[in-house]
Amino acid sequence: MSAGPSALPSADIDARATLADAAKVVAWGLVFWAGAQVAAGVFERNAIAMVVVQAALAEWGAGRMGIAWSDPRVHAPSWPAIGRRAAVGAALGLGCAALVAGVAIALRAAVVVRGEPAAGALLVGLLVAVLAAVRDELLLRGVVLRATRLLPVGAMLVACGLAAAAARLGVDGSITAVLIPEALRGAALGALWVRDRGAWMACAANAAWTWTTGPVFGGNLLDVRFASDAASVACSMAVLAVATVAASLWATGKLPGTRRAS
Repeated sequence: MSAGPSALPSADIDARATLADAAKVVAWGLVFWAGAQVAAGVFERNAIAMVVVQAALAEWGAGRMGIAWSDPRVHAPSWPAIGRRAAVGAALGLGCAALVAGVAIALRAAVVVRGEPAAGALLVGLLVAVLAAVRDELLLRGVVLRATRLLPVGAMLVACGLAAAAARLGVDGSITAVLIPEALRGAALGALWVRDRGAWMACAANAAWTWTTGPVFGGNLLDVRFASDAASVACSMAVLAVATVAASLWATGKLPGTRRAS
């Protein structure tokens, strides 16, 4: 594939959507995702270096395809406005993670014990979660939504879920039940992109979920112990199914008491 201008998709968000342009977005999205996997192999022993390189690659690639953090059709948001959007996303991600643990504990599918607080591990885990969220949101949601903009919103969100599941399959190398909650999470995050008209809310939600289900509940603050992997998957699936439906309705303004932002 040549690197000339004609080989790249249009960076103009208002350019007419065409199948050819969508094909270019998909092709280049796969190229950048492959680059992220190469970085994972090169820096496999240094998680911070790995996600720094992956996030930088995702940001550069997204910019080449007109995938923006905020709607380019309106004035750039102020930092307080961005902070509010990120805070909403973080609250949603943390809330879903906490709800998974709460449901599991209520059903006696998990127990929670006191962890061993480790500020260093929590801070490093937060940094890794944020950078990994930048990578995934730009390449797994931003690219997919950009490529499927000819489709109805519902189909776009399904595509986000399928992309998330495919990425997890590539990492695991086998089909497991974990693919289902991963697909649901991808669709829900895609809905936050649609609602927010950008990446800030979804990125914060992704990072908060990853950080909470990882370092926070993994023993560095609390230790949530599931009875089995199947119990963890089942509780995650139940919560994320509800979250996906709610986020989809919110994105389209169909959730009672809400309307989609104009």
